[in-house]
Amino acid sequence: MRLTFEVHEVQQAFLDSTALYRGFVGGRGSGKSYCGSLDLLLRAMSTPEPRLYAVYAPTYPMLRDSAWRTLLANAEALHCVRQVNRSELRLTLGNGSEVLCRSVDDPERARGTNLSGAWLDEASLMRPEVYPIVIAGLREAGHAGWLSATFTPKGKAHWTYEVFATGRPDTELFRCRTADNPFLPPEFEPTVRAQYPQYYAAQELEGEFIDPPGALFRREWFAVVDKAPEGLRWARYWDLAASTKTSADYTASIAAALAPDGTLYLRDLVRGRWEWPDQERIIIQTILADGPDVEQGIEKALHGIAAIQSLLRRPELLRVSLRGIDVDKDKLTRALPLSARAEQGKVALVRGHWVPDFLDELAAFSGDGSTHDDIVDAASGALAMLAQGYWRAAETAPTIWE
Repeated sequence: MRLTFEVHEVQQAFLDSTALYRGFVGGRGSGKSYCGSLDLLLRAMSTPEPRLYAVYAPTYPMLRDSAWRTLLANAEALHCVRQVNRSELRLTLGNGSEVLCRSVDDPERARGTNLSGAWLDEASLMRPEVYPIVIAGLREAGHAGWLSATFTPKGKAHWTYEVFATGRPDTELFRCRTADNPFLPPEFEPTVRAQYPQYYAAQELEGEFIDPPGALFRREWFAVVDKAPEGLRWARYWDLAASTKTSADYTASIAAALAPDGTLYLRDLVRGRWEWPDQERIIIQTILADGPDVEQGIEKALHGIAAIQSLLRRPELLRVSLRGIDVDKDKLTRALPLSARAEQGKVALVRGHWVPDFLDELAAFSGDGSTHDDIVDAASGALAMLAQGYWRAAETAPTIWE
């Protein structure tokens, strides 16, 4: 039996790609989920021996009402269904391969299963840790498995942009506009566009990674200068990832100083994913490079407490003022003073290679955990240190544990 499926140009390119990790970003109705499910089924049916695959969606209702329905419809059209377990949302194909359908509202649920391939549907609505957890399980039968992700873009600071749109090895991104799908009713795209503001149409219909207007921060609020004034007192704040595994979120740190006119100067962003021995080494290197006159503050929550206790035992840091900082407000509330000062034109960035990344994250910051916020947390924490007067008196012992 020979079956024919009609696909448009971008869908065909996605299906033909041999990249290990593939992203399909597009506007509403561009055929992302259809293509993602068809791609999984074609790959699963192409193996001579049974393999295990998984479909992930952000929530169970989205899985049940969208990804599962699309997968089952395509499987039936392909005549490749051997058994359907609707209660478990499990599909067995003609060659014995199985497809598990799971929600990742709790990302930890994606652990433990060895897979030959995985499809993340509506990936931009998933938490950042889903991706590293899933790819670590792509190792069934000693073979490296593949991953595909279909999604509508959410901005340049979102993890999907970082993973699929920055030229990572073995990774390819395909972008499709709503208007590129010839199988939609001709009136669909212009009718929907007429209801959207310009920036929202660019995201939802054009499939572009953009920073929404009206966000808490705007790029134009931040001046970039060659150097800060002399004689300022500097503080550095460390926002440590909750885990020291490289699959965790980023650790970030930035140095800040307030000028007499109220301008906040920021410099020397440090940011990365490090396991603890490397993380400790980088913290120590940064603190020593700052010198003993720079106040160091580390958020005490979660991993920060253990980090401070370890750093206090290091003899090379005896002359450094190191404080544990209590945090009792949510991320959005903590960022408001920084936003207000920036809007007044009172934040300046000391020129460096870190500035573009800083501005990208600020512009996309939402405060709801859907985008990276470690840089914002670090800058907000540094400003709070300065505003609250975390300064060492001359007679005070330099190393402080509060």
